[in-house]
Amino acid sequence: MSNSLEQLLKDKDKAGVYLTGPDTRLIAEAAQAAGFALWRLDIGRVHDKEGFTGLVAKALAFPDWFGGNWDAFEDCLGDLSWHPAPGYVLLLEHCKHFGAGHKQEFVTAVEVLDGVAEYWQGQGKPFWAIVSGPDGWDAGLPAFPAA
Repeated sequence: MSNSLEQLLKDKDKAGVYLTGPDTRLIAEAAQAAGFALWRLDIGRVHDKEGFTGLVAKALAFPDWFGGNWDAFEDCLGDLSWHPAPGYVLLLEHCKHFGAGHKQEFVTAVEVLDGVAEYWQGQGKPFWAIVSGPDGWDAGLPAFPAA
């Protein structure tokens, strides 16, 4: 399974923003096996845009010029020159609180991440943003293809 999962992650045309259940271990292992840059972020305590973008910015070591707005967030994720890798996987764990309780910010975050995945697709690199939450949670996102 993990070899086919690794192959899936390498497919830039399938990369994007997806929902998965709470167990992201196999995805993380496949991302590491593929040599991808991998970040696992617990966003269970995120309440707003500032909290979300700040958490991602810190984890990914965004440059000093990052201003905390959605445009700068997208610009940084569309650069990542300080993290050279054949692909990128952002595992956003414990997302239900942010996704259900702060829906507008969550929807905007997903739209930005989706745009970033499209950008990287054009660069020939897969960028995955995988949203995890409790089994049965409907975040309005497509299910992760291997699920």
